[in-house]
Amino acid sequence: MSSTPPSRRRLRGSTALAALLAGAAAASFTVAPAQAAGAGKARVPMHQCWVNGVSAPPGDTVGGTPHDDHIFCDSDIQNVTVWGGDGDDMIEIRGLVIDSAVMGGEGKDVIRAKHLVPQNATSMVRGNSGPDIIKVATVRGDGAERGAVVHGDGGDDQITTGSVSGAPGNFNRGGGIVTGNDGADTIKTGVIDFSGRVLGGSENDRIEAAGLGPESGGLIQSGPGDDTISGPGGAILTVGPHWGMVDAGVGKDTCTVKSVSTRTSIAACEIMPKAAPSGAKPQAPSGAKPAAPAAAPSAG
Repeated sequence: MSSTPPSRRRLRGSTALAALLAGAAAASFTVAPAQAAGAGKARVPMHQCWVNGVSAPPGDTVGGTPHDDHIFCDSDIQNVTVWGGDGDDMIEIRGLVIDSAVMGGEGKDVIRAKHLVPQNATSMVRGNSGPDIIKVATVRGDGAERGAVVHGDGGDDQITTGSVSGAPGNFNRGGGIVTGNDGADTIKTGVIDFSGRVLGGSENDRIEAAGLGPESGGLIQSGPGDDTISGPGGAILTVGPHWGMVDAGVGKDTCTVKSVSTRTSIAACEIMPKAAPSGAKPQAPSGAKPAAPAAAPSAG
């Protein structure tokens, strides 16, 4: 918890002048003094959480037990780490996840969170080891220092999010990102745009997105394994019309995608089912014989 700065005594006469000159001299040798002063301020953690029905004490950590836990936060969490620990945990965050981390720990965890809101640091949800179920409303980052990240980590995870957006910072870090990591993961997202990224990781992953790069740009990279990339429920995923990239990686991959712009890129997709052109007539089933024409009525 941050403490209230001590009150300052008023300086008078020559003492005040000396202090003023000393402050001016110090400022002349300081780079971005306003930012430095702001960076040194500790931020107060905020939460209203319960662990197995017991109110969690104030502080920057809300922790579970070595057993199966139910962690419930009925408010925004800010500058807080929520940690499930061992066991198969249920973690529910009803408010915003502001500059905070929500982590399942060991076991088969279920994590449900609202919007990731990185204001001054990264907001993150991690399943950690085990086959986890993760649901997050939106994943919107802004650079490496203010990223919004969802990690499945080890295990066959099921990850569902809304829109994924936000440009990464230096070294392609941060921004808005959803990644399955290890395991055969199923990732379902809303629209991926404004440099949002969805990464499958290793093994055979399934990635479904509502759209990719309709206004600015986005990336789907499934990684090693026999992966499947499509729109919701296996529908065709439209890439573009602005910048968008699908990279299926190493493996025998199926991409139910279509490009609507020369600015888009689709790579490493061995199988690409094609939809029938708009307005096309349905084809007769294989092996079916055409119906015989009806006989002309007799002239009588």
